[in-house]
Amino acid sequence: MQRLLHHRISTLTSTLLLALALSGCEASGFGDFWGTPEIKDYIEDYAVQGLLLVGEPIDDIRLMRSVRIDTAFTMEASAVRIADVRIFENDRVIPLTFDPVKFTYKAAPTERVKENTLYRFEATFLKLDGRTRLTLRGTTTTPKQIAWVRAPKDTLTYPKDTTRLPSPDSLIISWTPMSGVTDYMFSTECLDTLEYGKYLQPPTSEKNRRIVRFFEASLPRFNETVRSGIRAVTLTPVIWTAFKWFGVHELRIYAPDIHWANWFRQTNLGQNPRFNYRLGSIEGGLGVFGSASFARHRTFLYKNQP
Repeated sequence: MQRLLHHRISTLTSTLLLALALSGCEASGFGDFWGTPEIKDYIEDYAVQGLLLVGEPIDDIRLMRSVRIDTAFTMEASAVRIADVRIFENDRVIPLTFDPVKFTYKAAPTERVKENTLYRFEATFLKLDGRTRLTLRGTTTTPKQIAWVRAPKDTLTYPKDTTRLPSPDSLIISWTPMSGVTDYMFSTECLDTLEYGKYLQPPTSEKNRRIVRFFEASLPRFNETVRSGIRAVTLTPVIWTAFKWFGVHELRIYAPDIHWANWFRQTNLGQNPRFNYRLGSIEGGLGVFGSASFARHRTFLYKNQP
């Protein structure tokens, strides 16, 4: 799970941060339009960020409250630390405990998410007034385990001229269709942006470098190691622009439930900081509690030149 957060948390956090920042304040005392803003009232909002991945531990579940608009947002300040947080696997109760390092909730490490299973999320806690008790709920049914039909190649060589690729191209992949799933998510992650030669046989001291494209420098996720997309088909080429660096990569295909698919379609893995709260899946608050199954494959991308 050391690198799994980028798939789930990159996925939800940036959008929820904006939602909390914008919706957590009641500006009843702003004065005139040209005057100095004065915030007299603060009404907290609460959000859940939870994604269950089939076969993986139950962790990185965030329970957050909004902060005042005149206060800098931090995960530490927004985390709801004292709460009764549980996940029900059908009728079995799975208690979650707070992780004070990551500011998230997690189950025992022996717990693993099952395919085609109903999970219910429930968090009960006191609001800031210390008297009002609030309960947030969410529900997801995990998809069946997805699998490769035609997995990515173990090694790829970046072409010297990407405008004149061989035909047919070598990057076709396919996977099993899932009943009830209409959109599949695809991601590539460079697992080591620094080293390159140590993965060669025999190893060398050559360093990695990124693939420079003139139209990418101003993108908000320029330095993110993950690139993602969404597909409505189960057979597709992996386009060369899916790679930001050379070297070792992990490619993944996700079969999401409707909650995570709704989130992804709107935000494109957090790149677009807009989310219609009506499409959230949390009863009593903001956010998303969803699930997905996924298949992964490790690929090494050779440089087209030293």
